[in-house]
Amino acid sequence: MAEFDCIIFDCDGVLVDSEILARRAMQSVFRQAGIEVTAEMVDSFVGMKFADILNGIEARTGQRIADDYHPRFWTETKALFTDHLRPVPGVVAFLEGSAVRRCVASSSDHERIRHSLGVTGLAKFFEPNAIFSSHDVARGKPEPDLVLHAARTMGADPARCLVIEDSRFGVMGAKAAGMAAYGFLGGAHLLANSGDALREAGADFVARSYEEIAAFMAG
Repeated sequence: MAEFDCIIFDCDGVLVDSEILARRAMQSVFRQAGIEVTAEMVDSFVGMKFADILNGIEARTGQRIADDYHPRFWTETKALFTDHLRPVPGVVAFLEGSAVRRCVASSSDHERIRHSLGVTGLAKFFEPNAIFSSHDVARGKPEPDLVLHAARTMGADPARCLVIEDSRFGVMGAKAAGMAAYGFLGGAHLLANSGDALREAGADFVARSYEEIAAFMAG
């Protein structure tokens, strides 16, 4: 792991096994608004900013959800996370075994990131000033702005940063920033995924577990 000066972790689906819970909450709120949104539709926008997800779903359905419903997305998501959110399998051992500097760079807002890390017990692995959100920059994934902002704040050379991502948008952003990118399929929402989309996006390595990542990094 000495090859890298900093590991930049996505949060949802990489640190916390949240995507199925988040999808359930999103579908529930859309259903309350009389809009039917499929799991496949939600999953196709995984990794993007909330506003971009809503815009994408509107383009697919031809229906726009009223602003009055927006607060319900976090209310329902937070309740599910508080009761059911768990760390991704293997991530605790990986974090305990790595001495490389680390940070989080997520499309979620700061409240959701910090709540997710808190309820799963992962907050202790990340300094408070090493948590970055797409809300900190002008453009979210797949643009490189977020990971470049994270690297700059951490004082790390982008060429010596590793980004671990579960979405093609995140991988695209990492590669656009000149960083190494590992695709991760260890979240419950990706157990049957081939990883082809991550490879096509430019992932340097695709793994189904943190044990595979650790073995690959060890050479």
